[in-house]
Amino acid sequence: MAESPNLLPASWKPLVISPHADIARRIVAALAQTPPVCFLPEYPRMGTATGLAESKGANICFLDVATNAEHAQLLIAELSPSLPVVALNLRNDADLILRCLRRGASEYLSEFTPEAARAVFDRLGKGRTQSAKKPGGSIWCVAPGKPGAGASTLAANLAIRVHNGGGPVLLVDADPLSASIAFLLKLKPEFHLGDLARDWNRMDNDLWGKLTVSAAGIDVLAAPEDPGVRLEIGRQAAGELCAFWRERYQAVVIDTGDVRSAVDLGFAAIADLVLLVTTNELAALQSTRRALGCLDQAMSGRSRLRLLLNRYTPLTGLKREDVEKVLSVDPYATLGNDYETLQTAMLEGRPAAPGSRYAASVDNLCRQLFEQPAAATKAKGKSKGTSWLTSLLAHK
Repeated sequence: MAESPNLLPASWKPLVISPHADIARRIVAALAQTPPVCFLPEYPRMGTATGLAESKGANICFLDVATNAEHAQLLIAELSPSLPVVALNLRNDADLILRCLRRGASEYLSEFTPEAARAVFDRLGKGRTQSAKKPGGSIWCVAPGKPGAGASTLAANLAIRVHNGGGPVLLVDADPLSASIAFLLKLKPEFHLGDLARDWNRMDNDLWGKLTVSAAGIDVLAAPEDPGVRLEIGRQAAGELCAFWRERYQAVVIDTGDVRSAVDLGFAAIADLVLLVTTNELAALQSTRRALGCLDQAMSGRSRLRLLLNRYTPLTGLKREDVEKVLSVDPYATLGNDYETLQTAMLEGRPAAPGSRYAASVDNLCRQLFEQPAAATKAKGKSKGTSWLTSLLAHK
């Protein structure tokens, strides 16, 4: 039976976020036939909005950008990769409209009537099929649970192996202290991520082409060569950068020095997936458990978290099932210990040789990341069978 023209589409499940009482009252009234599955009278903390929308089953967000435009921009950048965002304001502000659209908003609404809401739903509904066919690129944030876990090596190899499957790929080094990517690939870049942040206001395709270098078929945005340089990015700029990258690349792999920098730079909250790399030694797991605590404060749940066990050797460290019990996280994938292959690759400035154990591990990881749905990472309770491990790691 066809819907009455006076009714709004029932297939939409709105999330409404508005600290502005008048905007909240008017948009909820306009959505009377499609009531919100969730209404928030306050802006959620960054990193929690996407998880909240998923938990409520929301597939569209109506977001007040009048109360605090800056915070709202961050929320648009976080939410827009997952669902359409409709920016709400009491007036048409040309500058704010452009800012919202640049962050990823699908619509801007200043008239709160059922007719205006229906027009929004109709336009977005027509674009659903096209959006499904041409999604924005994936953003993967790679961080070590403990320095030396091999996160940078994995980031470089992952980016190159993804490119080998087709499509443009960007590898970003966001670790100015180690700057491992340029070292691993033997690059001497003229520009770096700090230059991008500094010149962002005048960014265009020509300037972007000058900032990156090519290596093994992918674009690389290096870290500053000077380890004393601080990356002044923050969550707002990170949202803009990721939106810019999504339009140009099938996948973007961001190598961060540690979980704290991944959170502070804003990439952990915005990325589609956070790949936390650790090994199965006790010291690494203690550090990784603290890293998980840091991520838990920046992310809503662990649905975007993927725990990766690198250099996995069950004979000389904890077995996979023990790691799961200690960290209360199910390892998403393991990568074998292939020391000679990686040493040779590093000396020659290239990725791990095709056919090697390490390359095969990364290929399997690529297939998992692209083919499997982003199911929630399980957070399990503590196991009685590993109480000695839990006690040891909890000891301070």
